[in-house]
Amino acid sequence: MPDSSTVVDGPLFLFDDVSPLGISYPAELVDALKTNNQPLTMFNAQELAEKLVNVLPQTDDLAVFDGGGILAYLFLKRAGYNGKLTEKSPSLVRVDRRYVDGRPVCTCAVPLERKPALIIDDILASGQTVVTAMRQSRTGSIVNDERPVGLACLLASTNVPKGSACAAANENYRERQKSTVPGIAMLYCSQLVNGAVYNGGNSKPAILSLRYLLTKAVDNQDYREGYLTKKFGGPDNAARIVSLLARINRNPLDLLRKDPALFLTTYGAEGLT
Repeated sequence: MPDSSTVVDGPLFLFDDVSPLGISYPAELVDALKTNNQPLTMFNAQELAEKLVNVLPQTDDLAVFDGGGILAYLFLKRAGYNGKLTEKSPSLVRVDRRYVDGRPVCTCAVPLERKPALIIDDILASGQTVVTAMRQSRTGSIVNDERPVGLACLLASTNVPKGSACAAANENYRERQKSTVPGIAMLYCSQLVNGAVYNGGNSKPAILSLRYLLTKAVDNQDYREGYLTKKFGGPDNAARIVSLLARINRNPLDLLRKDPALFLTTYGAEGLT
């Protein structure tokens, strides 16, 4: 893991992965997100990529998660990263996330074909997405392949449950040993964040991607009525947040979801081949 300066404590971290795409958002949105979550700390995804790029292995044996992983790859390429997606890459991994009682449940829609040298994603929080991809690979090659695999992300939570990951119960997706992610030999990260400290203990930090918020809060009723309402001050403030989000031009994000390869070439990186 590279030197990430200090680990920042706080209740809410806003991950701005839309400004680098030319998407602007109103200041009122940040004010609404601060409700019950102060102080709010913001990070710019492109700036984090520029901190990370020089410590990553230069490899074409890459896999990226759709959505945030593709954005992280784009920002790394803009920062000068020489690794690239090729025809031989394990390439794109898609994990679908739905919300049940305000909690995410992941399933692998497009799994890993084989183990890559490096997986790229934007944010590491609970680790559920990465562990789901590793467990639900299309073949047994992931399990049987003993080669080390690294994980690169721009922002990561330091909050790790006690004990080791429990595959049988699908609990504790992160563990305290090694990289903190089961099956991952090395974690590369620009910035570490920790939950707000209360009376000697700490809570899990809330990490909110603006890209994810723009799509999920408007399009996903379970997310809007579950997590958003619970975390951001009740139904009235959640409705205010959704109203502000609905006014934002999200064309780049719609292209990202519709055609990841075209998105990458449009915004400055090699497309998926």
